Amino acid sequence: MDFKFTSGDAPKAEEEKVKVVFSGSYEDTPDIKELWIEEGIEEIAENAFRGFSNLEIVHLPKSLQQISACAFAQCDNLRTVDMQYGIVEIQDEAFSSCPSISSVIIPDSVKRIGEGAFEGCASLSRIKLSESVMMIGASAFAFCFNLIDVTIPDSCVLVEFNAFAGCFALESVKLSENMGLIDESTFEGCRSLKIVDMPARLTRIGRRAFKGCASLSSLILPVSVKEIGLDAFAECTSLSRIAIPKGVRELEDEEVFTSCDNLREISFGGSEGEWELLTHGRAITIERSDATVFSPQVICLNIKERSQSANEV
Repeated sequence: MDFKFTSGDAPKAEEEKVKVVFSGSYEDTPDIKELWIEEGIEEIAENAFRGFSNLEIVHLPKSLQQISACAFAQCDNLRTVDMQYGIVEIQDEAFSSCPSISSVIIPDSVKRIGEGAFEGCASLSRIKLSESVMMIGASAFAFCFNLIDVTIPDSCVLVEFNAFAGCFALESVKLSENMGLIDESTFEGCRSLKIVDMPARLTRIGRRAFKGCASLSSLILPVSVKEIGLDAFAECTSLSRIAIPKGVRELEDEEVFTSCDNLREISFGGSEGEWELLTHGRAITIERSDATVFSPQVICLNIKERSQSANEV
């Protein structure tokens, strides 16, 4: 049986039309598998449909502006969410642990996706992000095990830590050209990741940003990068070559490449003297996963002028 939520079904403090679906406005019953929220509703409140195990399909109205925290969290059988242009914010854990959702189209009106908004949506394989989104919260898509590729639009200036951590099937990522930071553990454990299109404005790669990305084979860092955090590329076991621009001023620790078993070559855009200054005169040594130790070849290119391309060292 289909169910249409109308303002008359919700508790009223006043006679005026209710604009919020509250927690407790509606009960989870076996009869309700497909749900329409009527026009005029502007907010779905915290926990409004949390844990509704019978719910499979939700149609949201054009009037909706906010999906609050945990609004649809832990809906085990929810597989389709029909969102309309008008939603501005999807708050923390709004759809977390909904294991049956396989695809999501986020309307271009959305500006913010909260922490853990889709975390643990194990079947999610495709997402289309809002072309207006400015911020993606911590762990927003973490542990979406079947997610294959992600394009973060240029409207986005911040993707917080762990945002895509543990997305085991993720193969390709295109980052926003306006991102200056790849935050801590953003792609940690993305073991299928092969292609990362980094922005020309990138200045910092945070701790463990790509740790455990075992399918990355080579990387050319943009010339804008200044800092590389601890274990940023640790356990990237297929990484054989990386190009580091001369503008880098900080390697947080020489263990940036821990357990990069196949790293053979580091190309550095600066001089040997600049490399020694960057590494404090210590050789880069890498402990393999089998506990043996080796040092990759370092090639100092001694580029005199800053490259005109973000894809050159």
